[in-house]
Formats: sequence, C-alpha cells, structure tokens
Amino acid sequence: MIDNNIIQSLGAGSGIDTKNLTKQLTEIERAAPQNRIDSKRDKAESQISDFGLLSSALATLQDAAKVLTDPDGMFSKTASYTESTALVPTGLDTTVQPGSYNFTVEDIAASQSLTSLSFSDPTDAVGEGVLTFRFGNVAVDGAGAMLGTNGFTPDLDTEEVQITIDSENNSLEGLRDAINDADFGVQATIVNDGLNGYVLQITAESGVNNQLEISAAESGGTPTDNDNTGLSRFTFNETASQLTQLQAGADAHLTLNGLNIYRESNTIDDIVEGLSMDVLQAAPGDKVTITVSDDKAFAEQNIRAFVEAYNLFLDAVKPAMGITDQENDEGESVKVTGSLANDALAKSMMSQIRTTIASAVPGIGDASFSSLGAIGIRTELDGTMSIDEETFGKTMDKNFEDVQKLFAPANNTTDSQIFINSSNARTASGDYDVVVTTQPSKGSLAGGAIAAGFPNFDTSGKTHEFTVDVNGVSSGTLTLAPDVYASQDEMALALQSLINSDSTLAAANASVTVSYDADNNRFEFTSTKYGASSNVSITTASADLTADLGVSVATGTAGTTVAGTVNGVAAFGSGNVLLPSLGQPGEGLGLIIGENATSATVSFSRGFAGELEDLIDGFLGSKGLIATRETNLEASLEDLDDDQEALDRRMTAYEERLMNQFIAMERILNGLNTSGGFIENLIDTLPFTAKNN
Repeated sequence: MIDNNIIQSLGAGSGIDTKNLTKQLTEIERAAPQNRIDSKRDKAESQISDFGLLSSALATLQDAAKVLTDPDGMFSKTASYTESTALVPTGLDTTVQPGSYNFTVEDIAASQSLTSLSFSDPTDAVGEGVLTFRFGNVAVDGAGAMLGTNGFTPDLDTEEVQITIDSENNSLEGLRDAINDADFGVQATIVNDGLNGYVLQITAESGVNNQLEISAAESGGTPTDNDNTGLSRFTFNETASQLTQLQAGADAHLTLNGLNIYRESNTIDDIVEGLSMDVLQAAPGDKVTITVSDDKAFAEQNIRAFVEAYNLFLDAVKPAMGITDQENDEGESVKVTGSLANDALAKSMMSQIRTTIASAVPGIGDASFSSLGAIGIRTELDGTMSIDEETFGKTMDKNFEDVQKLFAPANNTTDSQIFINSSNARTASGDYDVVVTTQPSKGSLAGGAIAAGFPNFDTSGKTHEFTVDVNGVSSGTLTLAPDVYASQDEMALALQSLINSDSTLAAANASVTVSYDADNNRFEFTSTKYGASSNVSITTASADLTADLGVSVATGTAGTTVAGTVNGVAAFGSGNVLLPSLGQPGEGLGLIIGENATSATVSFSRGFAGELEDLIDGFLGSKGLIATRETNLEASLEDLDDDQEALDRRMTAYEERLMNQFIAMERILNGLNTSGGFIENLIDTLPFTAKNN
C-alpha cells in the first residue's frame, strides 16, 4: 500500500492556515520597501520639525540684533536738569548732541481770546452771511478793539478761512459748531457769564502771528458788515471791532546760552534737535541747565544681552544640530543625533553666522576697531561668546563712539556736499568713491528791475495778475491782494505764497521760492525741484505787475540733472540724487549731491548687528533658505505618500496572487487526494494486492 500522509497533509483539510501564511509572506515582501519609506518619512518629518526649531531660535537671535540696530539701542541719551517750575524737559531723542544747554524763560506763549456781545439764549439767531478769518499780528487799544491803523499785519504763509452761516445754522450754537467743524485751529465756546447771558468766546492758537482778524459779508440786499447787528457783531478788524480782545496772542520767549528764541507754542521740540520741553511759566533770569550725555549703561546692557542671546541660541539649536543625551522608553540615557547634524544647508547657515561674528565689519571707515574681538567679545572653543571685562570696560569708557559704529548702522562722507540718503537690502557695505561730472541745479527765472517804491508799497487800485509755469505745470490766474507791503522781502513772500497756494501746482507738487536780489534790485523765482525738468516761466503778466515789480512774460533757465560715477562706473542721475548702476555693489544707495559737489568717498555700514540681521533675514524670509528647504521637504513627504500608495497597491496585488496560487494548489491537492483514494480501492481489489481477510 502507498503511504499518502504527505499528500493528505498538503491537500484539502490538511490543516494548513493558508490565509495566515499568505499574510506572513506578504509582510516579508513589504518589509524592505516599507522600511525605506518609513525611514525617509521619519527623517523628513524630523527635519521639518528641527528647521522649525532652528527658525524660532534664529528669530530670537535676530530680535536681539535688532535692538542694536535700532537707534535707541546704541544711541540713547540720558539727561539731568535743574529743577524748575518754568521749564521741564519732556522728551529726549537719540539725535540730541551731548552737552549742556542753559535756558531761561522770559515769557510764555498765549492764545488770543475774543469775546462777543451777550445773547439771551444759545439758540438766538446771529444773522446770515460769511465770516472771513485771517491770521497775523494784532495791535489793540486799551478797550480791546483793533487799532484802526496798523492794527493788523497778516501772516502771508497762512491761508484765510471762510465760515458760512445760513438758514441751517443761523444761531449762536450753529456759529460755534461751524467754526469748530472747520478745524482750522480756532476754538469757539459758548459761555454763560452769569450776568448778561451767553457770549461766544473765540480762541486762536497760541503765538503772536496766530491772532485773528475777522470780517463779515452779510447776506441781504443792504448788508452792514461792520455794525452791531446781524453777523457783523462778530467782526474784529481795523474798520470795526464788535468783538473784544480779552487776551492777546504771544510767543514764548526763551534764551539758549544767551541767544533770544521765540516760539508760538509752549510745547517746544525744535530748538535743540531731539529735545522736547514744556514751558510752564515765565521766570526771567532763572537759568535752567539741561545736561545731555550718551547713555552708555543702556548700550552696554544691550550688548551683554546680545552675547547672552547668542549663547542661548546655540543651546536652543543643539537638539537639532548636535548630539544630546535623551531618555529612552526604558528610562535609559542614550545619545541622540539631531536630524540636521549632517545637513549641508543647516551647517552652512551656522558657518555663515560664525563667520559674521568673527569677521571685520565692512564700511565703518575710520573707526578704531572693526571686529567684536577688538572690544573684548571673544569666541570660545565650544563656539559660545564671552566678554573680556577689562578690555570691554576700557573700550566702552574711552571709545564709545567707535563701539556705536561697530554695532549699529552708520554712514560717513569726506564731503558734506555728498551724503547717503537711502539704501536697500541689495546694498553692500563698504567704501564708495563718488565723482560728480555734472552738478545738479534748480530751474529759475530772474525778473526785471523793480520800479515800485519801497518801503510800504501800496498796491491798492492796481491789477497785479499773472500766470506761471512751474516744472511744466501751468497755474491758474494769480492775483496779488491789494495791500501795503512793507519791504521787498515781504512782497517776495507774498508772491511765493500766492504761487504755491495754486491748487493745480500744489496737486503736482510744483512749488517755488521767491527771493529779492538786492544787488540787482529784482525778484528771483526758483523751482524747489532739481533736474532738467525743473523750470519757472511767466506765461502771462499784467501791465501793472511788469511796470511795478519787473515781472514780465519770460522763459526761465532749466535746471540740470546730476551726473557722475561711483567707483568708476557711470551712475544714474535723478534730480540731485545719484544712483549706482544696477548689479554694482552700491546698488540701492541714494546719494544726495550738493550744487557745488565735486567728489567724495562715502562709507556705508550696516554695523555688526545690521549685517547679522540681514544675514538672518535671508534665512527666514518667505522665500529664504529655510522656507525653500521646508517646501522641498513637504514635497518629499507628498512623494512618499505616493510611494506608500503604490506599495500598498503592489502588496495587495501580491497578496491576491499568493492567495490564488494557494487556492490552485489546494485544488491540485484535492485532486491528488481523490486519485489516491481511487488507487487505494483499486489496489484493494486486485488479486495480488487485495487485503487478506
């Protein structure tokens, strides 16, 4: 008899777990490619996370550098001052020059105050018409009325303001609101004086030239304009003063180191650049000394904070870029290498930072030192920074200005006629030799000789009209107001104000300065713009204007556009600005060139902190190195997702193929089992193989 145990064990019902066997074989087939995908995914995800850690640490370091590039970080000032009730410093900017400033307050600024006649109720009608407000210097009599002669000298730089009162706002309240809503620096208030009723109090801004002249043009067929009825009750001029001046406008009067100074306001910020102060009361002869010095302690604090921030930065990035001790699941300490430890980009960024720290700072000109090491800030073997206290202390004490140049952005020039006005991220730090081949100029026009008699030239009864073209823009018809002009300079100021107030010229930013040339007895009109497109021409002029003031139809002389070279390469000129050629190291520099400039060497430096900040910007920007790398890593994860899907499909097909093969095998084995049974029965029936009973 044939032994069929093997056939039976492989056949149907043999007990083989075909499904589990197929699964195990599939897992074996999947293992190698799955491990490759998982390994790449883990690495990409770890690097994305570690680049995020690196970005955060770089941003913190950049913030510490920004403190040193900000003017307050290295150029802050501190001040001490004499205790006084007359003057108090309120602000100290970085631009204040160190030194002692001796002030006295001779007088304080005051605001003109005008008061109306009494009204029984705030809703009482005031009359209809137009009130015209002009600003200037006012002289009054003992009763508070404007003098009839030389009572008002207008400020020609300030435009008049008109307030209209009609049926919609014809009341004391309506007039008050109309003045306040016009928002031209004049405040109107209704006051109940407790005796006669309600009065309108009109208060101007402080200053002797901010006082008011008010005239009325009443509505109706027979306006009175100057009497004590209707809207005329609010006039205050040389013809009629229905308002009463209770307080005159005055300028603050101070002395600085003996020099007399006048200002319109008691809040002053333009006597000493960067120094703000409040004038509180007059105290003639009472000297207030303000002593300004560099705040070295604050600058030193910021430098030390940066050194600490850099060392903290190294600690922060160590898990991503170094080898650290970490605890595994079993609680054992193991060495873990950061995912960026061998990453070329991360290593390059760290190398660039170390190079910036160790290198000389370019473009700081004649400074005593140009590197951190020179002032006592060292780099240790482990990469951290430390401070040599003795060297650092001496440097801060004796060479503080050079320390400022080392850390903070600074520009220098060998000629004040040529200086740096602007730069951008593409500008390289360094020295630039500037040669001016064509000096800039403004377009101008010189008038003819003046025939009018000064002083006190009276234009009444004459027509002084003209039109002017400034930088290719034509004005409307300009009419000089009838008035008495005390001097040629006052007339020049009136002509300048008239031209510059033209709406068409103002919209095009076209303006002029008008001056009196005493040597040639003529007015000169000069555009405020530099360049070949700059010019001033008189296009029409009245006969009186030409006869009296020498201003006739004429074309002026065009200005010139600056031309020159920077480091021997031709630069682009725009007005009085010279721009280095694109692609050159100085690209982005805006150089202001004076009218008499010839050549200079200018130095541009971002300082150490600026160089580091700019470097980190290149790492952290939206299109920077880290963002680009993270985008690539995200793309690789998407590719791995595709690989995973492809592997899953392949393994599903592989598993199905195995299963089909096992099914086929089972069928074969079933056939063998059937054949084996038949043969066994056949053998049992053959004569020579039959079983013996």
